[in-house]
Amino acid sequence: MIDNPLSSSIQIVIFFFLFSFLLSVALEKPKQEILTLMKSSLMGRSLFANFILMPIMCLILIWLFRLPPEISVGLLMVALAPGGMLGLHFARIAKGNLAYAVGLIIMLSMLSIVIAPMLIYLIFPSIAAKDGFIVSLLSRLLLFIIPPFLVGQIVQHWLPSIAMKVQKLSSFLSIVLFITLTVVTSKFKVLDTQALGWNGLAAIVAFIGISWFVGWQMGGSELENRKVLAITTSMRNVAICLLIATSSGVNRNTESTMLAFNVLLTPMNLVFAEAMKRVELTSQKQVTQSDAD
Repeated sequence: MIDNPLSSSIQIVIFFFLFSFLLSVALEKPKQEILTLMKSSLMGRSLFANFILMPIMCLILIWLFRLPPEISVGLLMVALAPGGMLGLHFARIAKGNLAYAVGLIIMLSMLSIVIAPMLIYLIFPSIAAKDGFIVSLLSRLLLFIIPPFLVGQIVQHWLPSIAMKVQKLSSFLSIVLFITLTVVTSKFKVLDTQALGWNGLAAIVAFIGISWFVGWQMGGSELENRKVLAITTSMRNVAICLLIATSSGVNRNTESTMLAFNVLLTPMNLVFAEAMKRVELTSQKQVTQSDAD
């Protein structure tokens, strides 16, 4: 377990990171454009991929790699918590559809605060055995997620002239706070290869790779949408995972698995996003050459 003093520091940084990031998300695109995308079949496929397919893929990987129980619990808990907040940053890098990315992250974040704790309670009753665990976790997640969206709506409705400036400022602050969070948790973000074993590390890498494939295949015909869904499906909600780790009596190796996932997730998606940006550049060059001929 993470000791209490540091976990309090982590939770404070997480709160301000989530607030600034979700505020920037809420101000990113016009409300009507996001609502239209949320009602589309693409959004339905996106939710199916994140809440149904990826947990099933995770169970298959647990069986294939013969993971021990504590490692299996950590990986499955991560799989049950979609909505990684850095998905929008990587979508920008990959030149994806930002309106779709914003709508998807909002939807996954809002659903995760209810669905993820409930699924964890049903699948891992021993983790949630502590009295009031679900109520406590849900209230904390609501405190993290609801206020920035409300502030975003107020700014858009009453102060539209400064909405863009507030969006840029909150986006910048979220990057700074993410770096701060990385520093604060650096002593825990060391790959415990001995505890995880080769099969644990391989399962994490395979999960991220399969997430890219599933998201790409279910993203439809538009290249920009495929990029977004591939990236977002691989991103899991770091905040929920850390809150579970600091709010329940999970095994040390279970914590190590979730932290190892977070260690590998960011650089892998950064490389993937850069590769996806080059896919667009290659397509544009091919179109230009065809027009010239």
